[in-house]
Amino acid sequence: MASVDIWGFKVGLSTDGRKIWPKSIKREAVRRVRDDGCPVKLIAAELGTRDFLVRKWVKLAEARATHDGREKPKPFAEVKLAHEPPRLAEPSRESGSSGRLLVGGVCLEFPLSIAEADLAKLIRVAGQFS
Repeated sequence: MASVDIWGFKVGLSTDGRKIWPKSIKREAVRRVRDDGCPVKLIAAELGTRDFLVRKWVKLAEARATHDGREKPKPFAEVKLAHEPPRLAEPSRESGSSGRLLVGGVCLEFPLSIAEADLAKLIRVAGQFS
């Protein structure tokens, strides 16, 4: 079987010329995307393949890491639901430290220093529970 050398790895070629990607090169591609922040298109170009294949490897690696207990995705926000619908509390008397919103049946308390994009994400998450 013929092979080519990519990134110092031997990549086999099938009889129809397709590359047979070893696990080691897939792991390295995923590492470069996740840890080094390399764009998927750049990695795909270096490998001589299409970017959808590299994206597939990244997704599979993330799914495996989540399911085998090594790494769990970090939650964006903790949402606690009460049995009774929350009532709006009086605004905090501290010097503008936090804000509160009622989204459906969920009361959100957040620091006023929160970025607008992060607040929008928090509201979307809370909307799923209301």
